[in-house]
Amino acid sequence: MKAFLQGCSRALGIVAGFLPIAMSFGAISVQAGLPATAAVGMSAWLFAGAAQFAAVEAVRQGLSGWSILLTVFIINLRHIPMSLAAQKLYGKFGRWQQWLLAQGMIDETFALELCDRAHPFPYYLGIHLSCWGAWVVGTALGCWVGLQLPERWLQFALPALFICLLCSGLQGHWNRDAAVAIAVGIAFTLIAQPLGATGLLLAIVAIALVVSRLPGLQTLGEDRP
Repeated sequence: MKAFLQGCSRALGIVAGFLPIAMSFGAISVQAGLPATAAVGMSAWLFAGAAQFAAVEAVRQGLSGWSILLTVFIINLRHIPMSLAAQKLYGKFGRWQQWLLAQGMIDETFALELCDRAHPFPYYLGIHLSCWGAWVVGTALGCWVGLQLPERWLQFALPALFICLLCSGLQGHWNRDAAVAIAVGIAFTLIAQPLGATGLLLAIVAIALVVSRLPGLQTLGEDRP
């Protein structure tokens, strides 16, 4: 139980960023004509932020079911290399435990866990369940009250998530490259806001390329006990 609670605590940064984004998804889903139960069910079953937003946009545009499924499949292809990389963390667990953790592995949990030392299964389960719960609850809140919120309140949901995730992952390892990563992340994300989903995707790629060239961030976590 202690390890599980530690995992829940470790995920608080992601949870804080997830809630406004999930509320945004819930509000957008209802605006697109989806029932609230369908939106919440999608978050509970699919649990894939980018793919969910893309699916709702496809529904809004009246695309066919096969087109929507293909879009979701293509977006989620990135989970293949992520799963291979996570094998060094989950490989020691039983098959059903690996399967359970795989269901909750997303970009944010992957980044959080990969730069940390190895932990027992309950620790990772705490992280995944906390993030999943925040996403589902946030979606439900968005369905019911999201439409009452001004749209501009939700514009910074994605930047907030990346900032919370980065700050949580650094944990005292602040240096020049960390400051550069934060500045670049904020700048690219804010610039991409008016361009919609395409702009945000390009911003994420640009941020990843810049951060990958910062040597000070390559060793984060190596000196952790």
